[in-house]
Amino acid sequence: MNYIFFETATVLIFCLLVHIFFNSWFGLRKIAYSKVAIFVTAYFLLQLAISILPLNPILRAGISYFLVLVIARVLYKTTRISAAYGALIFMVLAVVAEYLCLLFLSSFGFDADILMVHGNYRVIYIALARTVHFVVVLFAASILRKNRATLSLKQIAPLFPCLLISIYITIIFFSLFPGVDGDISLALVFALVGLLYINGVIIFNTQSIKSATVKIEEQKLANHHYEMQKQYYQNVIQDREQTRALWHDLNKYVIAIEALVGLKENVQAIGEYEQIRQAFGELGNIVDTENSILNAILHYNIKQAKSNDISVELSAFVSSDISVSSVDLSVIIGNTFDNAIEECILHESAARKITATITQQNNMIFYEICNPCMTVPQEKKGRIRGYGLETVRQCVEKYNGSMEHGASSGQYRVSIRLNCPQETIHEALEG
Repeated sequence: MNYIFFETATVLIFCLLVHIFFNSWFGLRKIAYSKVAIFVTAYFLLQLAISILPLNPILRAGISYFLVLVIARVLYKTTRISAAYGALIFMVLAVVAEYLCLLFLSSFGFDADILMVHGNYRVIYIALARTVHFVVVLFAASILRKNRATLSLKQIAPLFPCLLISIYITIIFFSLFPGVDGDISLALVFALVGLLYINGVIIFNTQSIKSATVKIEEQKLANHHYEMQKQYYQNVIQDREQTRALWHDLNKYVIAIEALVGLKENVQAIGEYEQIRQAFGELGNIVDTENSILNAILHYNIKQAKSNDISVELSAFVSSDISVSSVDLSVIIGNTFDNAIEECILHESAARKITATITQQNNMIFYEICNPCMTVPQEKKGRIRGYGLETVRQCVEKYNGSMEHGASSGQYRVSIRLNCPQETIHEALEG
């Protein structure tokens, strides 16, 4: 009975590690909670069954790999190939964790055969392996992460001492509990399960805090994007009213100019012409592509540049549906413009110029922004939105794209390609 209780706890930890690993790399699909509960329960029961049943280790590993593959394909944003590849990496990490523990304990004189026999030593060995598996999965998740809500390596660093202390405590148990064959101490089971539970709760709550923080940041960004759209449409309405008024008065200006030319009052005629030219010159500052969301984002950032006496040369050729979420567009364009504006401010007014291009070819979006620079900008946080080039890179990776940036001949250039096949489009928009 003690053995079944312990196996149940370790399988729960195993399921948590599966979630940490795949959620950080691929993210969850949009699935009804009832279906998630059914799949997770079925996965847990099957995983528990193969852990309790006396199966061949290779067969057990093969079945476990298949179950991880299925759960990865069903619950996470993976393709068949990426699910198979991810499941393989996860199982390799599990095997490596157990092998490292086996080598470590063997170096202290513990016989590997004893560790494989049902008893206290076996229980301690499994708990140690799961704790080490925690460490390697957290490390791998921080490296492979595409989900912004996943803990980074810097953020999980404080968790490593907790896991190392847990490993040390588990090793101490070897000297406190004799390796009785066929019998398992209830006190040992409760101690080890409690240790695994504490580790799981710490990591889960830390991840929850990060997820909540990211949601707050995304909400702020969404509110900012709403304000951009609101401002853009107000400017469109204002520009339209000014255009209507000018066209209404245009005939009067023409008659006045003709009269002045007839009277040979050329200086006054030229003055009237300049008034018309200036009035029409103030129009046309509204960005006008086929995509209204992109219009709002570009208009806002160009206005920010011009308010700092920076000229902007823009080329935009996109369709009405560019298949990139408004939040991602705002992060990518907003942060690159922020960095370009910051650098241009350091230059003389005559040299303050930003060149931006965004084009679409089938399912691919190309974006490039160029500005004068004195030094190579660092990947730092944006001045307005609080996001930097690192977050831009994460957005680009969501669309299986690429990003290049660097300085050459006094110009700093950021080039981005977003690859948006239909499946990726829907998943990115859902995410």
